[in-house]
Amino acid sequence: MKQLKTIESVKKIFETAGSYPVLVFCDDFKFWVCKYDKFPIYLFNELLASEFAKIWSIKTPETSLITVKEEHIPDDMRYRLQPQWFRKDCFGSLYLDGAKEIDQTTYSLFKDKKFRDRVSDKFDFIKIALFDIWLSNEDRHHNNFNLLLHTTENRTSFFYAIDHVNIFNTNSLKNGLYEINEHETILNSELARILFSKNTRTNQYIEEVIRNFYLCISECKDNLNEILKKVPNSWNLNIIDLQEQLEKSIFQDAWIKKCEITFRQFLKYFILN
Repeated sequence: MKQLKTIESVKKIFETAGSYPVLVFCDDFKFWVCKYDKFPIYLFNELLASEFAKIWSIKTPETSLITVKEEHIPDDMRYRLQPQWFRKDCFGSLYLDGAKEIDQTTYSLFKDKKFRDRVSDKFDFIKIALFDIWLSNEDRHHNNFNLLLHTTENRTSFFYAIDHVNIFNTNSLKNGLYEINEHETILNSELARILFSKNTRTNQYIEEVIRNFYLCISECKDNLNEILKKVPNSWNLNIIDLQEQLEKSIFQDAWIKKCEITFRQFLKYFILN
């Protein structure tokens, strides 16, 4: 995994509802959104979900491990950014300049068919919903999409999935997983209905996503060892225990089948009815 170092002071703190990531400029001469959580398991969740998302062909910003030098923490930020939080590798996501975070204020844009037609691979939205069910992500829903809409120079837009800190029922992997409920899915949203309820391709794509679901999980399992090798020693996590917990949960046939059933139920209730 790419290893970077900051070369300038932290530019800003993002005022999110959760971990308050920071914007940094690194030795690749690019800006990165950097997470430094006090609890390394949160960083593990970000890394793992991002690697799985690549296998699923879900768009996420490029990722890296980042060393934030202590001298690059401005004095006027130190009351919020404690230096000890940066003495381990941080998790970085490439900053997508101009990307818009999806929220309720963007619904009106999607009501315009011309705007919707410029969203390429809009069915990725449905794939992300199934991905969240599989990983028990409680934190992506109609009040907090954790999605970016990134527009290219030719005005084509794409959904990018971000922020996977709260997968595994908000870090309950060791206790066993349970299904997310109807209030914890982006399928239960006005945006989902705008995109898919009257789309003649929706049913066809759902079946395609479900077929690929089983293939993607198999590939995630095959690549799990290599993914876990990317976890830095500085996070001081028990990788053997984490691997065992993963193998006993998200890769179990009973769990996978339950995810498909939940997915179909959500689609029936919120989009296909």
